[in-house]
Amino acid sequence: MRLLAFGDSFVAGVGDPDHLGWVTRLVAGRQDLTLYNLGVRRETSALIATRWRREAEPRLATDEAVRIVFSFGTNDCTLENGAARVAVAQSLLHARAMLTEAAQICPVLMVGPPPTADEGVAARAEVLNEHLKALCARLQVPFIDVFRPLAADGLWRREALAYDGAHPGAAGYQRMADLVAAHPAWRSFVAAG
Repeated sequence: MRLLAFGDSFVAGVGDPDHLGWVTRLVAGRQDLTLYNLGVRRETSALIATRWRREAEPRLATDEAVRIVFSFGTNDCTLENGAARVAVAQSLLHARAMLTEAAQICPVLMVGPPPTADEGVAARAEVLNEHLKALCARLQVPFIDVFRPLAADGLWRREALAYDGAHPGAAGYQRMADLVAAHPAWRSFVAAG
């Protein structure tokens, strides 16, 4: 199976001293799975929407089962020139377009944005998370909400504060990987296809 993971710096694993992030930790030990980590630092939903199909194409030419994971949103919620980089309505339009198109190719899953130590960004990301969850329900795309559990246990925030205010270290990424791995949607998503 091929797993294509599209997203931002959290998908890329920025801040992880082991350079694994949550996606690589999530699939560790799965010899039956080839991971393509396509996370790019500072990318918003708008930027991911412009590149995902082009980057997916050469990885889809296979007789293996393919799965696509999307995870983004925090960068949409960061402020630039006094406003969110991408408005919620635009984030949802980008998400709808990507999820709808990708679902015509193969099974798709969305992992919501994680929190940050910046309270303003975190508050906006929590709102976006709820909208993404509702959108995925309407589209019948599995959604894994990691925001609340990561915010509640405090580990992610502590590690983010120790680094750059947004990205955790190894333990935070492991916690996110564990949350995703334990979710029934993930287990059925990566079941032999």
